[in-house]
Amino acid sequence: MARRRLGGPALAAALALVLAAGQAAACDRPEGWTGGRRIAGELWTAWWRSEPAPIPVGAHFSIRFQLCGPPVDRVKVRGWMPDHRHGMNYRPGVTLNGLSGTAEGLMFHMLGRWQLILDVRGKAGRETLTAEAVLE
Repeated sequence: MARRRLGGPALAAALALVLAAGQAAACDRPEGWTGGRRIAGELWTAWWRSEPAPIPVGAHFSIRFQLCGPPVDRVKVRGWMPDHRHGMNYRPGVTLNGLSGTAEGLMFHMLGRWQLILDVRGKAGRETLTAEAVLE
């Protein structure tokens, strides 16, 4: 019986995914950050914090985020209100610098439970990271 050897590009890709998953799982709070929240995914883990904090109702705010995991090509940020089944009235602009970024122009326009959603894309795949915030 012939034995197959795993090597070359397939082995390199498999090892890269294993290492990236390990990086995402071992994601520490960014140095110098106070506060902030962590969202863990399969490929990426994100730390994020709002400015101002806490998130205001009916006023623009921004978030800063730091990702751990494989390289990222694009991040989209949006807000969703699951109990009312609608999103925000604004589309935030995202500035990405490697694995860190800023989303500006977010507005949660009413009280209640909101989800902050980061749609992350890179060569390793696509993942949606979701955090909840309740505005009272």
